[in-house]
Amino acid sequence: MKIQFDKPPGSAQETNGLSVRYAASKRAVPRWRWYLLLAMVLTPPAYLLTRFTVAYWWETSPAIVMTEQVVVRARAAGQVKHVAQPGALVRAGEPVIALEGAAAPRQNPPATPAPAPARDRSNPMVAMIASRQAMFDEALRLAQSQLALQQERLRTMQALRAEGAATRQELDNARIQEMQAQAVAVRASTDARENRAQLVREQARTPDEPPDTPAPRAVEDSTTEDGDVRAPFDAVVVRQFVHQGEWVAPGADIAVLQGPAPAMVHAYLPPDQARYAQVGRKATLRFMDGGRIRAEVADVIAEAERTPAERTSPLAPRMPSIVVRLRPVEPLPPSYRIHYLPLDVRFDWVWDWAP
Repeated sequence: MKIQFDKPPGSAQETNGLSVRYAASKRAVPRWRWYLLLAMVLTPPAYLLTRFTVAYWWETSPAIVMTEQVVVRARAAGQVKHVAQPGALVRAGEPVIALEGAAAPRQNPPATPAPAPARDRSNPMVAMIASRQAMFDEALRLAQSQLALQQERLRTMQALRAEGAATRQELDNARIQEMQAQAVAVRASTDARENRAQLVREQARTPDEPPDTPAPRAVEDSTTEDGDVRAPFDAVVVRQFVHQGEWVAPGADIAVLQGPAPAMVHAYLPPDQARYAQVGRKATLRFMDGGRIRAEVADVIAEAERTPAERTSPLAPRMPSIVVRLRPVEPLPPSYRIHYLPLDVRFDWVWDWAP
């Protein structure tokens, strides 16, 4: 049996030998649509390839902006009369906070000595110095208690730092607070010792001997000095912890001052990229709003630190990193001069000829 198949059409315009005239297409597909489709398909691979190339040729590390900041504390107890507002500029020596009732009012010594025995406690000068001695002893006790608390906090921060649970900045702040508490304790001890010596001299003075005015004046000046806390240098108030009308205790935090020193950038390099941790190495500071500023490596901190938790992925371990301090080529504008501002640092590519 012979099977015969239909003869295939000779053209698209024929069907079973009959000519079929199809209607012409309404419009031709523009070529740019094919280009658009091709671009949509190729964009993701091109993006991934670009990211890989940039990461291979330039090292990018997380970083933060570090400024000179100082925490000022109250020297004596009192009620806040005035405190500088955040953003205010205070010159060196200007008061940051003014306190009322922070010191005893100044009292002038009597022009003529009162007729009293040498060791008579009714002598007004002796009574005044004795009352000050009680105040100085109480201030010394409070200062020593504050120092003990700061020393305990410093030991705790050192233990946390050894375990990697605290940053170097937190440890430095604890050490600064301990030093400030120690200075307050030394000052309180000196005032108490000088006042005690003056009390002994006043009690040993004979009735006919004129009062020793120079020494009481020196002690009086040191004890009746106002409790105003003055700025150690030209600074800007970043934060205030107290408000007008509040009562503050000795050693209480008053405000945070930002000094005029140029801001530095701390970058955290992984150990395998140590070749970038070289003084003079150029880099680019890349801020989150798209700003770009050139910088160079000023020095390298001789102690590894963990990258701040907020700059690492939750899925990535916080490995110890090399901390590099970078100095911007030009001063940072006020919008970037913010303590602990996050940014990225992209180091210029370095040839690595090591096998």
